[in-house]
Amino acid sequence: MDVAVYPHFAPLLRYPRVAPDAALDACAAALAPYPDAAQAFAAAAAALRGLDAAAREELFLKTFELQAICSLEIGYARFGEDYKRGLFLAGLKDEHRRAGHDCGDELPDHLGNVLELLPALDDALRRDLVEQVLIPALRAMRDDFDEARLRQRLDTLKARGEIVLQEALHFGNPYRALLHALALRLEADYPDVPQRRAGRASEHFIPIHDRDAAVELGA
Repeated sequence: MDVAVYPHFAPLLRYPRVAPDAALDACAAALAPYPDAAQAFAAAAAALRGLDAAAREELFLKTFELQAICSLEIGYARFGEDYKRGLFLAGLKDEHRRAGHDCGDELPDHLGNVLELLPALDDALRRDLVEQVLIPALRAMRDDFDEARLRQRLDTLKARGEIVLQEALHFGNPYRALLHALALRLEADYPDVPQRRAGRASEHFIPIHDRDAAVELGA
């Protein structure tokens, strides 16, 4: 297991203020030993490289912010608005602080921040975070790009009289392939996570530990 792979995804999951070529190259190199993830990533990278700066920004905003397809906050993807997310955020904030990791303008559970934090965690805590939150959240995010679900969502927006922003950007979205590549790498390192819909707030518990005592969230 090479936990140093995961942070290479982080800059690609933030607002693209600069050209992504260097970050794409670094991530592709890190994934080279892992053919399945590398193949999925190559599809995302080719699409992102083909966009100019304005188109990259537009795609990011459409995917994650304006009538967003999915959220990049894994706590929200896992728990929705349930109180468990607040407990999870508080514990995760402490872990970022212990690791000396600056979350910048993003929340502690932003996917980029979590990926950068992973190498700093001990093995037990990293496993809890990945298996109980990160992988289920990624699966939920990936499901949000399912074409049937996207079409149903668009129909709902139109039925409410809302103007759909950049409808074409919903389909064939390269961020779906990027999230899929990340999920494949994590699932290879942590193969025992059951295949299931994340369940979000309906899940009955999520154990996240601090370094002094185990704290069960949402028991």
